[in-house]
Amino acid sequence: MLLPDAITAELAQLRAEGITPRTVDAIRRRLGRWAGFLVRRGVVQVADIQPADLDAWCQDLTARGLTRGTRGAYAATVRQFCGRCVARGWVLRHPALDLPVPADHHDDLLPPPLSEQQVATVLASLPRACGMDWTVVALLELLYGCALRLNECLSLNVSDLDLPQRAVVVRLGKGGRDRQVPLMPGTLAVLRDYLIMRRSLLRGPDHGALLLDRVGKRLPEAQVRNLFRRLNRNRPPGIPRIHPHLFRHSIAVHLLRGGADVRHIQQFLGHASLETTKGYLRMVPGHLKEVYVRAMPIIPITVTGACALRA
Repeated sequence: MLLPDAITAELAQLRAEGITPRTVDAIRRRLGRWAGFLVRRGVVQVADIQPADLDAWCQDLTARGLTRGTRGAYAATVRQFCGRCVARGWVLRHPALDLPVPADHHDDLLPPPLSEQQVATVLASLPRACGMDWTVVALLELLYGCALRLNECLSLNVSDLDLPQRAVVVRLGKGGRDRQVPLMPGTLAVLRDYLIMRRSLLRGPDHGALLLDRVGKRLPEAQVRNLFRRLNRNRPPGIPRIHPHLFRHSIAVHLLRGGADVRHIQQFLGHASLETTKGYLRMVPGHLKEVYVRAMPIIPITVTGACALRA
């Protein structure tokens, strides 16, 4: 069984089981990137996958700087896929049986953010000669100025913008939650200009997607990866390698350093728990850990619990 055919069958099975389209799409992307790595190693048949191939893949994920949670999601997806291949009789031995699935601990050290000046330098270096150039500008402004995740940016529709109220509605973000994010002045100005230039990208009916590619369709994630490869080749001197999540990560740190309330940062980022947001507190000076403690809800200790603690 060829690896692409096996992945196609797996995705079809997931859809038949009623898995949500968003989850199936996330699994498709993970398996596609994993398969691409294997093909570059000369592995094209499911039966040819060896534990050594998976070890090399795990090392590659770590070398690329992916967080423990992201690596865990990849590993869990691959282990499940390989298990199903065994159940279907396509492989005799489970190659991912011993594949570790890293836990999603937020105590991992976060990567260094861009400085405010570095962000300004990157944005100022972007060309603005055509509609596609403006798509890139708008994308980076949304990643930074609104702290959006990449998939949240790509899912936006024009109708999600409320320019008079200076806000954007993020629908079905992580965990299926909606949230409203304020538009900072710089981001608002860029979006106003982009909406004008967006008209030049339309080809036929306007289906409402906010970020468009060169042929007037919703900007796909695969094209974003190509855009960032080009941005990294041409990035200004002194700028580290950039990727979409780095901009969201950087604005969180910048706002905290500026004294923003940690609860507001939690809402801005769309974190379900303050525990997720606290990872940024170690990257700012001063007494922000005390701010975090004050923001946490007070949990009363029962008599039984107190006695147990003293025991």
